Amino acid sequence: MEKVIFDTNAYRYLAGNKTNKQLSKKIQKLKDRENKNGIESLLSPIVAKELLAHVSNKKDPSYSKCLRAIKAQYYHSGNDKTFTMIPTPELLISKSFFYEEISSKTETNNAIGQMIFHFAKSPTDYVYRKFQKNLNENTKHVKESEDLFAFELQSFLKKLDPNCVGWKAFNNDPKGRKKALTYLRSNECSKEIAMAYLYIVHALLIEEGKRKQQNDKVLYDELYEMSSKFIKVFPEPIALYKLVIENLINSDFNLFENSRSNFVWDIHLMFNVGQNTIGKSKTIFVTSDKAIIETALKTNTKNLVFTFEEYMEYLGLK
Repeated sequence: MEKVIFDTNAYRYLAGNKTNKQLSKKIQKLKDRENKNGIESLLSPIVAKELLAHVSNKKDPSYSKCLRAIKAQYYHSGNDKTFTMIPTPELLISKSFFYEEISSKTETNNAIGQMIFHFAKSPTDYVYRKFQKNLNENTKHVKESEDLFAFELQSFLKKLDPNCVGWKAFNNDPKGRKKALTYLRSNECSKEIAMAYLYIVHALLIEEGKRKQQNDKVLYDELYEMSSKFIKVFPEPIALYKLVIENLINSDFNLFENSRSNFVWDIHLMFNVGQNTIGKSKTIFVTSDKAIIETALKTNTKNLVFTFEEYMEYLGLK
């Protein structure tokens, strides 16, 4: 049995401008062929959050397309009674390295699943009124997460180049740029990124009383030891994270502009691209994002990453 996960753009492409009837037929045809090929579709809460962020306001230019994409995502991975959702990165990390659940994140996933179900099945005015508060909170969370990601990378850039002005690093300093890129491509940098994820999850577990506060040195040593395993279990998100930083070093583009900070969701999705997250089943990831495809295949040639068209060919639907 293989598992397949579609990213946000794959569902938007699948939904296109189809009517509800046309979309239902397309999804059923897709699911029938997947069943025939022994493939199970899994619902990503990251993708769901991105899509829901565009339906909280009906004036959003992507509103209609994202509403259709929500229907496509839900019914691709479920039916009128149930669906199968994959865990978010925090839950994967918590289970893999601390052997604990993060109840707050599980509850958030359940809430996301409930909204996706109702908006896919019947996006009536009543449903909007019922979930408007949750929709607004999700949209706010998505924006805050993207802004935090941009601020963190700007701080990291400043750490690499104290003379950095805005997003322009190593201006007239080729030696400094070369040194920074050498560090970025090192194992130690991968461990530093891994530790940042581990610190976040550790803090969430402390909030729930599942981990105790520790001496800074003791905690650092514990997480540093974990980081060696982390970069072996989850090399794909680390690789994409480093690619984004390398692009920042080699250019001066502003992460706060043109929705560039949504790279954070691509990195989160990379936790599900590898072959370590869903037992012994092979994982197929469907995306049109070139950075995800190239990074995933460069990290591990065994990764199954297809464009939507390639996946249709894989199923024999073209």
